[in-house]
Amino acid sequence: GNQVEESSVTSSTGADVYFIGKLLWAKGLDKMLDLEQHYKEWTGDYFAMDVYGNGPEELAIKRAFEGREGLSTRAKKHYPYDSDEVTSETQIDNINQNQTMEFRMYGEENSTGLFSSHMAKISKHIHATTENIKSTKESIETDFPRSFQEFRKDPIPSSFPGRVDHALLSEYKVFVNPSESEVLCTTTAEALAMGKFIIIPVHPSNTFFMQFDNCLSYSNKLEFVANLHWALHNEPSPLKSEQRRLLTWEAATERLVSASAITRGEAKAREELGRSKIDDRIVWFHKQLGAGARGDLFRKVLGAGPVSDQVAYELSKQ
Repeated sequence: GNQVEESSVTSSTGADVYFIGKLLWAKGLDKMLDLEQHYKEWTGDYFAMDVYGNGPEELAIKRAFEGREGLSTRAKKHYPYDSDEVTSETQIDNINQNQTMEFRMYGEENSTGLFSSHMAKISKHIHATTENIKSTKESIETDFPRSFQEFRKDPIPSSFPGRVDHALLSEYKVFVNPSESEVLCTTTAEALAMGKFIIIPVHPSNTFFMQFDNCLSYSNKLEFVANLHWALHNEPSPLKSEQRRLLTWEAATERLVSASAITRGEAKAREELGRSKIDDRIVWFHKQLGAGARGDLFRKVLGAGPVSDQVAYELSKQ
């Protein structure tokens, strides 16, 4: 996919609204189209937005945003009959007539060479016509509408600039994320940390974000319209210090420890059931997997990336 340049990014459409993430229908982009339609029904216009990212369903999503205008553009692009290379019966008749005149002018002795030239011209035109028909057939198969959204009369004002570092999108004011397939969406947390409005559905995966002043949650499409209209005409509140801390790794680690903690009563019950021994064995096994050069290799295999070489790093400091 395309990678946007590493500099501050501004909207090519003048939009204040954006989405960033994997371009999959499962990320809520089908819901985004429904929200666009509902917004237009209440306000008279679609809201302009930029969609950052790439993914296996990127083309289908782009086409859905383009609507009928995209179908028309692709049809004109692939329609072959304006091409000079397409041979009609009239063109072939003209070639035949020109060839007959050449036979009369140059005589019978040169007719073999002229005939070969004549057949070569016809063959060239027939080949060009065949290729155009083949191309048309392939384009029809490729460009067949993939969703009912492609029949929408008006295009949604949007752009698809490609992948980009989220930190470069400081110019935008509103992040819309209708996805309900997340555990805890990283891009939503990043948008909050950057001081933006976030508009997200009321859903268990979004519960953590509801405590932030700039979180505008919605339970239905009308609430979405009201939230977006308000966000576009107001400015986000500066993050309070306590809210900013909630978005740090330290606070996240504290929440992890708190979630994994058990009471003394629970610990005693596990010991009586013999589960504490299993816990001890799991801890030992986990430590062994992460120990030494083998641990670094294991982390690489699991995709830990830059943090894989933890043991090597510690040894280099000694």
